[in-house]
Parts: sequence; C-alpha cells; structure tokens
Amino acid sequence: MKKPASALPASLRIGKWWWAATTASALAFAGGFFLNALSRPTNEAPGFWGAGIALVGLGLVIGHGTFQLWRSRLAGRISLTWCGIIVGIPLMTRGVRVGIFGALLLVGVALLWSPGTLRHFAPQAKEARQKRRAQRQLEKGRKSG
Repeated sequence: MKKPASALPASLRIGKWWWAATTASALAFAGGFFLNALSRPTNEAPGFWGAGIALVGLGLVIGHGTFQLWRSRLAGRISLTWCGIIVGIPLMTRGVRVGIFGALLLVGVALLWSPGTLRHFAPQAKEARQKRRAQRQLEKGRKSG
C-alpha cells in the first residue's frame, strides 16, 4: 500500500525548515553578540551591540518571511528571496567566516525557486498577476476617462 503523496513538494518542505533554522541561527548569533558586548571593555562594546541589533532585525525579517512560507503564501517566498539576495551576496564578498552564512542564505533562495516550488506557487502567482493587470487597466481607464 502506497502512502498518499504530500501536497507540498520536497524542496518547499526542506526550504521551510531551512529558513526556520536560518531564523534561529541569526537570533542565536545576535544573543552571542549581546553576551560578548557585556564582557568587553566599554570602548569595544558598541560594535557588538550594533551587530547584535542588526542580527535581531535580520532574524525578525527572515522569521516573518518564514511564517508566511509556512502558511504557503507567495509573499513569504518573495520576501525571503529578496532578503536572501540582498544579504547573502554581500556576505559572500566578506571572507570565509561570514561568506558561509551568505552561501547558506543563497541555498535557501535556490530552494524557493526549484521547479517543484514554482509549480506549488504558480496558481498564487497567476492570481496576483491578474490582480495587478486589472488594477493597471482600472488606472488607465481613470486617466483616459
């Protein structure tokens, strides 16, 4: 007896967990920076506080996108794609230590754009495209009329 096929493609299931782990690691690194700031001399602490705050912000943005992705929303895929590209590519140019984190973000982006994931989000993308087209037609009608 065969098990019924899951509605979600494997790449999307892996991607959800991938981005959840990325959120957790960004927040864990932020906590590490905050703890490090407490143990440093006063003149060194602001850099650690700043890095911790930036990582909390990144963790919250990725966490929001991941939450949307868990709800199978197209907005989650788009948010995580932009965040992964905007943060991942510059990190790749900063050396091996942070470049690894950038590469992991870009792997997450690749998971969101695999063929199975594209098929899963195709109906939502088509609907969003039709809404934008209708909105443009409405705007065009108002300007000419």
